[in-house]
Amino acid sequence: MTSHYNPEPSHRVKRIAERAAYDHATVHAILDAGYVCHIGFIADGKPVVIPMTYWRDGGYVYFHAAAKGRFADACAQSDVCLTVTHFDGLVLGHSAFNHSFNYRSVVLHGRAEMVADHAAKTAAMQAFVERTVPGRWPLLRPIRDSEIRAITLLRLKLEQVSAKVRDGWPDEESVAPDWPVWVGVLPAATVFGAPVADPVRNRAEVPEHVAQHRGLDGAKRA
Repeated sequence: MTSHYNPEPSHRVKRIAERAAYDHATVHAILDAGYVCHIGFIADGKPVVIPMTYWRDGGYVYFHAAAKGRFADACAQSDVCLTVTHFDGLVLGHSAFNHSFNYRSVVLHGRAEMVADHAAKTAAMQAFVERTVPGRWPLLRPIRDSEIRAITLLRLKLEQVSAKVRDGWPDEESVAPDWPVWVGVLPAATVFGAPVADPVRNRAEVPEHVAQHRGLDGAKRA
């Protein structure tokens, strides 16, 4: 079994191609560290990009939408583009031209497959909850059949996929390398804060599986 993806030339990184990665480990790590993706599709002849939750399970990326809506209809008619990006810091160089940012990103193209089996949809929702907040699913009110029917579960196969990573210092300055300005990196991270209970609907103490998130770097979990 290969440990690298081999996307078509049209789906490979073109600009600064040395920052590209196609190995399973890099692609999966970036996907598994995130919570939000952006999916581009065509609706009524116009391009649309929307943010959505997602999760990876094996060789697929899963996401869901309302059972009746333009997104599900569009996915059934044409390919989509799914992107995930983690912002890791500002890169401050000698000039405005040499300012940038560090990041980890994945771009995935393909035709979304609909998962229609009721049991498979239920299992996928469990996987989604447990991936987001491990230990939470057994404590939840059992999901209803009507709730499962109300969603369209979709998945994209990890084939036409590429990763791109920038994690370095500012590019070398050749015009005035001794210009007296601070040069370096301002690291950034998404960090969970203290849990805040719903003042109206909450009926329980903060469980350990929620409390343990405080202070964790949400954008770098695996």
